[in-house]
Amino acid sequence: MAKPETVAGQLCPLCREKTLEMTEEETEEALRAAREQKHYLLRKISYLQALNEPIEPKKYTAEQIKDFLSKVITIDSFNESIVWLMCLYFSGDERFEMEGYDLRKGLCLFGGVGVGKTTLMENFFQNQRQSFVIKMCRAIEDKFSQDGDIVLKEYGIQRACSINGDPYGHQILGYCFDDLGTEPPSKYYGKNTDVMAEVILNRYDNRIPYDQTHITTNLSTDEIINRYGSRVADRMQQMFNMIAFNSNAKSRRH
Repeated sequence: MAKPETVAGQLCPLCREKTLEMTEEETEEALRAAREQKHYLLRKISYLQALNEPIEPKKYTAEQIKDFLSKVITIDSFNESIVWLMCLYFSGDERFEMEGYDLRKGLCLFGGVGVGKTTLMENFFQNQRQSFVIKMCRAIEDKFSQDGDIVLKEYGIQRACSINGDPYGHQILGYCFDDLGTEPPSKYYGKNTDVMAEVILNRYDNRIPYDQTHITTNLSTDEIINRYGSRVADRMQQMFNMIAFNSNAKSRRH
């Protein structure tokens, strides 16, 4: 029996289906649409890959950081050497250690009232080396008087950072405890506690990397010993680079 022939545009006697043929214009349009779909699919894949790739934060030299700071703060003979040391430290520059300091330690800034300790730390709280949160020692003491020992634990351990919460990609944040020595003795349910002494000792005992803790204070080394005891003073010597403002530095508060 002869096989039925199918004529374009007519119905096949056996399968009763209409056979389709595309015109040249329809073929070109189908290819164009396919190419367009492929183009946008590749762009979407590339975008999703970019989202998952870690962003490499830009690194700045100590010189670049100092140049930026000179535009936002006053740098003069009273603070220039300290500003430079901080630029070296927060850029991870080995020249910091050539000055006799240790990059593995935190910073403890000594100086009179108003000489600019807090202002300097505020300009470095986000940095490529180790970003940190600034907390007033008085505020920590106030919180302890309300919440008790849970506060000692809170500030005695590492602080996690939310994903994309820091421009330099840090997953852990350090602390700068501001104005050590201005906090009054604290009491919680009749229990007297030297809050900041306990915080410092807890961070030491919990083996928090030293460069995740910084301090500003108006107290001298002898005054720290008298206020917090020789044990705390000894731990601070191990944990911090002790950097003092010139005794002639005048207050910048006007």
